Amino acid sequence: MTTDIETRKYSIEEYFAVEAEAKEKLEYFDGKIRPMPGGTPLHNEIALKTGAILLSLVKQLKRKYKVYNSDMKIWIGNLQHFVYPDAVVVCEKPVLYPGRKDIITNPLLIVEVLSPSTKEYDRHDKFLEYRTIPSFREYACLRQDAVEGVAFYREQEGLWRESNAMGKEAVLPLRSLGVELPLGEVYEDVEFE
Repeated sequence: MTTDIETRKYSIEEYFAVEAEAKEKLEYFDGKIRPMPGGTPLHNEIALKTGAILLSLVKQLKRKYKVYNSDMKIWIGNLQHFVYPDAVVVCEKPVLYPGRKDIITNPLLIVEVLSPSTKEYDRHDKFLEYRTIPSFREYACLRQDAVEGVAFYREQEGLWRESNAMGKEAVLPLRSLGVELPLGEVYEDVEFE
């Protein structure tokens, strides 16, 4: 089944139908369907903690934000892609893909936990893809094998500021929200493989 999925071209409607019957998450890339690599317990632990911390941080802000986990897809319209980030934050309320309740079109901040098998794609190509989304302002990548994070913030069109944080005492600034992500909390009790 997977081989057929990866070689044939599908319409968006066909992708929705295939994914509705699938036992795994499937991403869509301009007609091609690809299974997502399975998340490890370590990956899930870091992603879940990050989402919980983000939820706590945005509750303290005057402006309203929504935080979602990896069950929500992102639509990258210019490229005809549907992808699953590890966490996503939208400002005020989500703008959903027409007729769907599981696809966001207006991400502000996207977070990815870098798995060994996907870190190069997530850090480079996926970031370039996300940058085509008009509402997208910041990308945070957290390592799965070390206490380390990097955030890229769009200061203006074509100009991105990079911030790095390393170690449990460090904080990763998230400029799109005006908050800092404490790495000590993200990686608390995490046992690296």
